[in-house]
Amino acid sequence: MPLATKTCLVCKANFPVDEDDAAFFARIEVSIPTHCPQCRMVRRQIWRNERALYKRVCGLCGKETITMYAPEKEFTVYCTACYQSDKWDPLSYGRSYDFSKPFFAQFAELMRIVPRHALYQDFAEGSEYSNWAVYLKNSYLIFGGHHYEDTAYAAQSFFLRDCADVDFCKKSEQCYGSIHLRQCNSVRFSSFSEDCADSWFLYGCRNCHHCVGCTNLRNASYCIFNERYTKEEYERKVAALALDTYAGAEAVRAEAARRSLAYPRKYAWVRNAVHSSGDDLDQVKNCRDCFSVSESENCRYSFFIPGDAKDAYDLDHCGLGIELTYELMSGFGNSRVRFGNRIYYCHDVTYSDDCHHSANLIGCAGLRKKDYCILNRQYTREEYEALAPKIIAHMNEVPYAQEMRNENGEMRKIEYRYGEFFPPSLAPFAYNETVAQEYFPTDKESAKASGFGWRKPDERHYAATVSPENLPLRVDGDRPREIAAPSASSPLNFNY
Repeated sequence: MPLATKTCLVCKANFPVDEDDAAFFARIEVSIPTHCPQCRMVRRQIWRNERALYKRVCGLCGKETITMYAPEKEFTVYCTACYQSDKWDPLSYGRSYDFSKPFFAQFAELMRIVPRHALYQDFAEGSEYSNWAVYLKNSYLIFGGHHYEDTAYAAQSFFLRDCADVDFCKKSEQCYGSIHLRQCNSVRFSSFSEDCADSWFLYGCRNCHHCVGCTNLRNASYCIFNERYTKEEYERKVAALALDTYAGAEAVRAEAARRSLAYPRKYAWVRNAVHSSGDDLDQVKNCRDCFSVSESENCRYSFFIPGDAKDAYDLDHCGLGIELTYELMSGFGNSRVRFGNRIYYCHDVTYSDDCHHSANLIGCAGLRKKDYCILNRQYTREEYEALAPKIIAHMNEVPYAQEMRNENGEMRKIEYRYGEFFPPSLAPFAYNETVAQEYFPTDKESAKASGFGWRKPDERHYAATVSPENLPLRVDGDRPREIAAPSASSPLNFNY
């Protein structure tokens, strides 16, 4: 039962706060939030621009570089080589805390002058057009996840090789046009399947190989639309389907989608989920209102945790060793992190951005291997511990105010004190540049009314070099007969 019911300051929706929530907030020493879980998630996701890429000149070496920061943004942007070098010192931008200004105003000033990483990628080779990903080799347009090789057009995946057009996949090779595959090889146009090989148009299958258009199969082989054949019959019928042509593949796709609706669907993709709620959950315990979460415990209101998070709320794209953390966009290896963006291997960090291997930070940006810093200024342990509670008290006494419109179109102010994520006005991206627009789409007027930025997309003029009707039917260039619509004698009309 809810311990209390709160009303969101932004959307006015009611949201519950139960005993577990109150205990967690008390444990990490923050107040009960004033924004509902969805508004909190949106507010975090506007800090993650994955796909809107631009060209700018590196502020240090002067070379042109690919970046996620639009040219008009008033940031200093460094290319990856310069950003990760010893040619600049983040502490040189430090400043003393000013008790005459709101904390968030001071942090915004610091963000504008500390150099920013052009793209969030590390350990990347031949993968210049990828972002928010690590361990890349010869890959193109990769967004999120790690360990990709010879892969293109993929997002939020792990350990992929020779794949294209796949999302939310793990440990797979030579897969195409699919979502949510696990340990698959040569699987095309499929979803929510694992340990499968040499198959097309699968849904919810496990340990299958040489199957086409099948749903919910287990330990099967040489099946078409869930009907088993001998190897020879299967090969003959698959050849007749002409899956190596667009027309043939499209005809089978439509038929597989139609037939798949006749089979039961699991209420959610959950496995070994104890006292948990949400979707796409695997090996979790006490994870409530969570989505795409694996191998975690005691989490809530979180999205895309690939593993090993414990006692954490409001995480996005985090994991791999997260504990006692609240309101974090992207990071791993952390404990006691409150309100941050891109925080890695840190302890006791609050209101900071893009900091690594550090501890005891408040309001810092771009620090590496630092300790006891506030607004990028170094302090002794004694000085830090004396100043930190004063800053928290000041944040409550002198809040940061941001204007937005209410449901009647009237302007109103929302105050941000200690215990809330960064105000929307501090986000370095426009709403429609970020993943917030992917998961919570809105229009320009609504976004601006809620205090978010909006950017008019650049006009791009591309001239087609080959018209669709002149494309070869097969990748080898041959132009065989056209694939006709299914008829009584069509290979699509198997017994059903």
